[in-house]
Amino acid sequence: MCKLRTMKNCIASALLLLVTVAAAQAASVATPTCGGSTSSKNINLVNPTNPPRVCEYHIKPTSKYVCQLRIDWAMTLAQPTLESDGSGLTYAECTRDAFEVDGLKLCGTEVWQHIYVPFNATDGESVVDLVISLAERAGGSGLPAAYWDMTVTQLECPVGASVRSLALEEEVTIESRATSNQDGFFVAPPGCRQYFPQAKGAVKSFNYNDGNGIYPSRMNYAICFRRQTDTKTLTIRAYDFNVGDVVSASTLMTDENCYSSDSTNDLDADFLMVPQATFEDSHKHATYFCGSINKDVVISSNNPGPLMVLFNSDDIYRQNEAGFAFTYVVS
Repeated sequence: MCKLRTMKNCIASALLLLVTVAAAQAASVATPTCGGSTSSKNINLVNPTNPPRVCEYHIKPTSKYVCQLRIDWAMTLAQPTLESDGSGLTYAECTRDAFEVDGLKLCGTEVWQHIYVPFNATDGESVVDLVISLAERAGGSGLPAAYWDMTVTQLECPVGASVRSLALEEEVTIESRATSNQDGFFVAPPGCRQYFPQAKGAVKSFNYNDGNGIYPSRMNYAICFRRQTDTKTLTIRAYDFNVGDVVSASTLMTDENCYSSDSTNDLDADFLMVPQATFEDSHKHATYFCGSINKDVVISSNNPGPLMVLFNSDDIYRQNEAGFAFTYVVS
């Protein structure tokens, strides 16, 4: 406790501490501009007032234990365009504006989405590049003003986990980490493009845009959920679904109607795959889902392995391929 004669010194010290803490908090989130690099654990990327045609950000590992990046973002870019393949068929592609990272190319409108990007930092030289390319907007292009707000978090593997170095054949076991490290909850299983560690939430396809968007063609990614030792079921309530060959406004199709075993092209279909799924109302089983619905459909999956669903889009745009939105509960 401060004595009266030293009160001024105590107040000065307290103010200095507050200023120091505030500065540390402000410095804990890096805000690089286009062309910038950072190795901060927490990063915020926001479009400049007058963004260049190409804006690149370079993410360097904050430590050798970084195993993934989680990128949460909102954005407004030009919608995908329908391109012709020369045979009369069309596909949806981000040809005007695009956000690119780890081989993924996205555009359109996102309220808040997220993706996971693998990041093997054990060699100390890894860099992940985030690139936003914009079309020319001069002369009344009719394109929306480019906007993005991205939060990038570097995730370190939890205590006892292993990562594989590109330079070594044996696995490198991570040393003990500080007890304040909470990354383990958010670290996704390998191979997951999206990961939802909370027990309940909502999932939407890329560029869903309240059912008014178009999901890009040529996508194939896993959406994963956190399994605990007592987890038994993943329950999905699909409230908007327009995937693949939509024949009417209220026809949900399954299995061979969505993914033909006779096809020679593994990606020749649009579908949401839910392992060992069962319809709540009819108790019928299915694995692949496509088509369209205009009412809630509830399915559950008791897959004993990792909790996941998989979305695939082929290189053919048919009609009304707006995507999907569903809520989930892990129990």
